Amino acid sequence: MVSLKAVQASNAGLRALPNITALFVGGTSGIGQSTLRQLAREADTPTAYIVGRNESKAGPFLAELRQLNPKGRFNFIEADVSLIRNVDAACRQVLEQEKHLNFLFMTPGGISLGGRNETVEGIDHLFALRYYSRMRFVQNLLPLLESAGPSRVVSIYGGGFEFSINTDDLDLKHNFSLLNAYKHSITMTSLSMEHLAAKYPNVSFIHAYPGLVGTNIYTNSFPAPISTFYNYGMWPLMWPLSVNLGESGERHLFHLSSARYPAKNGLQNQGVPVDTAEIAKGTTGETGSGAYLMNWKGEVRPTRKVMQEYREKGVGELVWKHTQELWDQAIRC
Repeated sequence: MVSLKAVQASNAGLRALPNITALFVGGTSGIGQSTLRQLAREADTPTAYIVGRNESKAGPFLAELRQLNPKGRFNFIEADVSLIRNVDAACRQVLEQEKHLNFLFMTPGGISLGGRNETVEGIDHLFALRYYSRMRFVQNLLPLLESAGPSRVVSIYGGGFEFSINTDDLDLKHNFSLLNAYKHSITMTSLSMEHLAAKYPNVSFIHAYPGLVGTNIYTNSFPAPISTFYNYGMWPLMWPLSVNLGESGERHLFHLSSARYPAKNGLQNQGVPVDTAEIAKGTTGETGSGAYLMNWKGEVRPTRKVMQEYREKGVGELVWKHTQELWDQAIRC
């Protein structure tokens, strides 16, 4: 476990990294908001883009960020990112204004008790938020990420909990269930990140499991009777096992900015410096491989057997090809 003291010391070193530019997708609540708040506190003159669904509701938080860091620039992009076309529009705003992007941090998603709920683009709504839209942000912004140092993508979901998936029905058009959607979102993210880390060695990729964090996900996902039962009936029982939201933000800022998790192409200019012995092992077991599966403590998760099998069979390439083809279909709808 990386101690909280070590995390805080590393985050304090973020001020030595000039002109930090970041994009937070889902940064107006929960883990994304907490991490962005820590960035405002620790970075010198950051530029941050925050993608969310409602700019007016985000107003008080934007004002807080500007008060925390008057020298920073905090720009809101209003978008429903369950649609690929909206992701493209959001990315164009960043591409038109910036020459580099250091951090891409993604947390959009939710919880559902229902069945497949397709968007107008033919993708299940939550599956889009958990995987397809997130990877579209990565694909679109790679030109900026490749020209930055440090350069890192962090996706918060289920890194380290990969399962076998149906490679004949990757988007679950015919075999949808909540469990299958959960498995596919996790495993496809990890496979795609490993594929991208090899193809774009100047960028590092982290798929992290955040632990049990007290966010408003149930309040945002369910009507009052269900969310109230969770918030007042279930959460008090789970709270002793949870991660404080403020600490979660500190730790995820560390995941974004520490040189502990470098890109594959060398160890230079990879974030707040660490000793070489502290460099993490990636998904392939190679130190500093560029793709990392992690828990909330900053510890690398052991690669599951299924990942090794899929690596040998080239499933990562299959998943990425499918993803690109589905994007093409979506934007034609």
